[in-house]
Formats: sequence, C-alpha cells, structure tokens
Amino acid sequence: MSSQLKVTNLHNAAVERLSLEMAKHLQAAVGRDVRDKLASGEIKIVNGRYVAVDDSLKVKRASVFGAQPKKTQHKVC
Repeated sequence: MSSQLKVTNLHNAAVERLSLEMAKHLQAAVGRDVRDKLASGEIKIVNGRYVAVDDSLKVKRASVFGAQPKKTQHKVC
C-alpha cells in the first residue's frame, strides 16, 4: 500500500509543479500585455489603478441567470 501512496504523492507533486509553472507563464504573459497596453496608451495608471481609455479592461461574462439549467418538477403520486 505504501507504493500506491508514493505514486499518489508523486502525482500530486507533478500536478502542483505543473500548476505553478503554468501560473508563472500566465503571469509573465499578463505582464507583457499590460506593458504593451501602457506603452500604446490603451490603458494608464491613475491613483495606483489601471484605467482604460475604452472598454478593453471590462470582462465579458455570461448571464448568471441564463447559464443555470432549468429545474424540473417531479410529481409525487
């Protein structure tokens, strides 16, 4: 049983390492994107906050109410 435990721990370590590596790459990409947008004037920093000239910083989200499946009612006999 200890060998299964070791495999599970190695699997968790590999997943954690992959997650950290992906987060590092994502943070670097976001940093480049923000730097490019600051250089182009698309966004600027006002009082320590990023302010967009247009709606480029707004996140488009799906409707909360439209994304939920409809509830079905079951009749009890």
